[in-house]
Amino acid sequence: MNRLNRNYWRLGWILFTNTALVVLLLIAPIRARHDRELLYQAVRMAPPPFSYLHEFLDDPWGLVVVLTLLAGILAEMRRWIVSSILNLGPYVVWLLFALWARARVEENTPPYELFLGMVLFIIPLTTVVAVNLAFYAVALIRSYRSPKPDPGSK
Repeated sequence: MNRLNRNYWRLGWILFTNTALVVLLLIAPIRARHDRELLYQAVRMAPPPFSYLHEFLDDPWGLVVVLTLLAGILAEMRRWIVSSILNLGPYVVWLLFALWARARVEENTPPYELFLGMVLFIIPLTTVVAVNLAFYAVALIRSYRSPKPDPGSK
């Protein structure tokens, strides 16, 4: 299997983006619990019991994305060719779903909400995908252009 070239800028970018998203996904149940506690305080009721694992595993895709991004970090550190798929895949799928959802609700949504969704979600996601594509395009071109050692000579 071909290995990608050693590029510390790419590794730093992958560590930054993947770790940030993993942390956000891991603290999402805690943020949701805090929001529910505030809601229950406002209506003066006792909040239901909280289980972090139950809340986190309530959305199975969150676990899949976290494991994929952690595998992407590991693959990038080992310089495997598969790292391009593991690090680009979740962001590209997420961007496609975001664009599809935006197109689906466009006629019923006020313009300021569309603008906020565009600025706060779609543009940063497009930037992450574009930077990842640029890094991996350069890495894949270099890995296939580099001279391969002849297996017969030592």
